[in-house]
Amino acid sequence: MSLVDYKVPFRSEAFIAEIAMKCWRIGTVPGSKQVDLKVILTELEAHGVESIAHIHGMRRKGRLKIEIIDDCADPSPACVDFRPTLKLRVQQATWQRFQLGHSEERVIIAHEIGHILLHSDQAKRFSRDPTVQIQFAENEDSAEGQANLFADHLLIPTHIATQLNDVDRLAFICNVPEDFARDRLTGGGHDKYQYAWSSYATGAPCANCGDFSVIGPFGRRRCTSCGGCG
Repeated sequence: MSLVDYKVPFRSEAFIAEIAMKCWRIGTVPGSKQVDLKVILTELEAHGVESIAHIHGMRRKGRLKIEIIDDCADPSPACVDFRPTLKLRVQQATWQRFQLGHSEERVIIAHEIGHILLHSDQAKRFSRDPTVQIQFAENEDSAEGQANLFADHLLIPTHIATQLNDVDRLAFICNVPEDFARDRLTGGGHDKYQYAWSSYATGAPCANCGDFSVIGPFGRRRCTSCGGCG
């Protein structure tokens, strides 16, 4: 299988989860634990990426366009193009199943929303296969790793995983595949429940990675996530 991953600027899991939580709030109604990805896509189409998040140093991407393509037009079920305009390209069969609420396709679209919000310039194709993730990068500086983390936190936020803590219940209530729910509970390549929502804003925002983790006295401030100087 060909390599589909790219090394990208470091984004901490806490930072990725914070953006995912912004999306989750947009896509849920009070009392619901299942995020409506269609609502998030509508927000991106109507108001653009920056209505949800703008990462320091990244050019403005504007409004999303969605293009439904023939199933044989691309080997990937979905991908994101950033040039000349921001576009989500989805195979027709994948889009139809997503519209019907199939769990596997929800993972695909959540992953692509992660690319839309976190990345730019190079086309990002769907993949959760660890064999095609670049071996020299951790999840936090791998394009596919970051998109996977985003999908994890968007479809099953930490507070819901902690509250339910059961694979079958999570899969049913959040409408995700059982193996996705299992990976979320067991860590899935990152630290289980490492980031509590109440602990995100522990420092000043870092201009390098975007995490709220710049601490220390003025002139000697350093980001505890990426090591950059504040």
